[in-house]
Amino acid sequence: MIGVLKIAGTGLAGGMLALLLRRERPELAVMCALAASLVIIAGFIGDIKTVVGGLERLTEDAGIDTEYFVICIKAVGTAYISQFSAELLRDCGEGAIAAKIEAAGRIAILVMTLPILESLIEMCIKAVNSI
Repeated sequence: MIGVLKIAGTGLAGGMLALLLRRERPELAVMCALAASLVIIAGFIGDIKTVVGGLERLTEDAGIDTEYFVICIKAVGTAYISQFSAELLRDCGEGAIAAKIEAAGRIAILVMTLPILESLIEMCIKAVNSI
């Protein structure tokens, strides 16, 4: 609970400061928003590590290939990074570039997850052939 309050407080303070700076010094407002965003992300990196560790244990206990787990974590990370970058660019008024980053992120996720899709298709083919 305290962590969420710190993150929310940082976000509100950074947002208000960026709002005040936007009129007089728009370039500083962007830097302020970026700094606040980075502080917020740094605030929950430990929580992300905890979640990934827990999911890794569950994956191992279930007997699922850890290669697939790593691919899924990379895909989620790619989604967050592309979304974060796109939102920051939208805040700067660069919606067209933001859209391209989101599209590139989706394509990267598709490329990353192709081995999982191939494995799933192979498994389906084997199941159908064994009938």
